[in-house]
Amino acid sequence: MSNLVNVSFLKKNNPLKITLVGMFFWLVVFFLIPLRIKLQIGFMPFIYLIINYIFFFLGLKIISKTKSKKELTYTVNKKILWKILYIVVFIASIGLFLKIIDKFYIRGASFNKSISYNRILLEKSGSSAISIISAITNAFCFLPLFIYYMIQPKKNWLFFLCMFLFFSAGFEFIMLGSRSGLFVIIILFITYLFYFKKVKITPIKFFIILGIFSVLGIFSTQLFIERTKDFAKTDKVAIEHILKRSNYNFTITPKEETKVKIIKSRNKTLQAARLTATNFAQYYLHGVFEFGYLYNNYNKNHYYGTYTLNILVKFVNIIFRTDFDLKEIQNAPPRTGVYTTFFGPIFIDFGWFSLIFMFFFGAFQKLLFNKTIEGRFQFIPLLFYMLIINFFMPVFNFINGAQGIYTICSFVAFFLLYILLTGKLKISKEDGKTQYVRILK
Repeated sequence: MSNLVNVSFLKKNNPLKITLVGMFFWLVVFFLIPLRIKLQIGFMPFIYLIINYIFFFLGLKIISKTKSKKELTYTVNKKILWKILYIVVFIASIGLFLKIIDKFYIRGASFNKSISYNRILLEKSGSSAISIISAITNAFCFLPLFIYYMIQPKKNWLFFLCMFLFFSAGFEFIMLGSRSGLFVIIILFITYLFYFKKVKITPIKFFIILGIFSVLGIFSTQLFIERTKDFAKTDKVAIEHILKRSNYNFTITPKEETKVKIIKSRNKTLQAARLTATNFAQYYLHGVFEFGYLYNNYNKNHYYGTYTLNILVKFVNIIFRTDFDLKEIQNAPPRTGVYTTFFGPIFIDFGWFSLIFMFFFGAFQKLLFNKTIEGRFQFIPLLFYMLIINFFMPVFNFINGAQGIYTICSFVAFFLLYILLTGKLKISKEDGKTQYVRILK
């Protein structure tokens, strides 16, 4: 029996700190890259955001910290962990298989088709029970590598299998041109590396990582250009469209001199770098200003969770034959296809009752954090995803988007599965005595 939890990492990267760092980083991007604000956020939307943050922080603070004597009191049996790893690898492999069957054979998507066509094709074909099951089980692909790093065996074949499963989750995001989904994979992978002390930051490594992110940024921009070329036809027209007519230019746009420099640049590398920086800033910042527009122009009913958790509503419709109008719900915002921070979907669902939601969301995260400090490793993947949500609160809702609810459901299913397989199960009573059994020993 042993404890495998990196408590120092968790304490340094707790939910409160990551949330504040995310807010600070948004401000750095805002002041660092020159853009022109076309639509101000407005006083009441700004107050709404601030108060929701405050209630989230109150929720984090209402739950007491884990006492030092309770830290790392939970131990892990490595033999059982090996068995858990094989079970999770099996589930993730089944999920990947079902995902391929669903996307390529049942619904007809293909890498040979354009990003826009694949999106239309998948949207028209709709979801089925196999779509939901494959999405949840496929999200288990993030777990084998986590467990492998905990055990740290010297089995190259198993390591490469875990790595393959981890990054296989990105094939759908590439096919659909989803940059947010790809960034979740990258950020989660980097989090694993630092949590398990696979990398240590030195000045040289810092610049290497910065260079990697720059290359990924350029690739991300190129992905967006390719998606835009589905209707713009050429690189030049696509770039002009991104700079002048893309959806998020509605609220925040590059300054005229910046547009001219990028469009007229003859050096393709320099052009790509400038476009990447400008596009990233727009992409990252526009959600706050779009939220202002949403708040001031939303005049429909609130949906009490069915907008944010729309994917679960699809599942309910399929299994229980309910008739929630998903098109009406998803078309509720006055503008679609844009980011509205974490709070946009929450506002659509709850209005000002979001304060209650944010309070309990903060309390839930603190309880989750306390469990990990006690050494309960099975809660760590879910905590990591919560940290991603927190960091990007000023940008995007990673519950509602990037298939976040599937990832959350898979991480919840993982710790429930672990509890089921390793906990004591009551089976009968004989002579007044209760008998228990463990599935994994």
